[in-house]
Amino acid sequence: MPLRRFSREELPEPLARLWDASHALGNEPRFLEVVANAPHVARFYYEQFYGELFFRGVAPRRVKELVRLRLSQLHGCAS
Repeated sequence: MPLRRFSREELPEPLARLWDASHALGNEPRFLEVVANAPHVARFYYEQFYGELFFRGVAPRRVKELVRLRLSQLHGCAS
């Protein structure tokens, strides 16, 4: 059974702000529409996993961003 996609208007405020930012950059906000089914997963992803991996650590953020862009090219994902 597929997960429900929440509309922008149904998203909780933190996800709605992320949706707006993603949409403004021309990105596909579908992930946010689906992760709204489990807000605790969204909090973990953005605050703990992504926050720790991307914004903290030894490697400079610029290097991490370049790696992310290269991986998206290799996998055929939009940046």
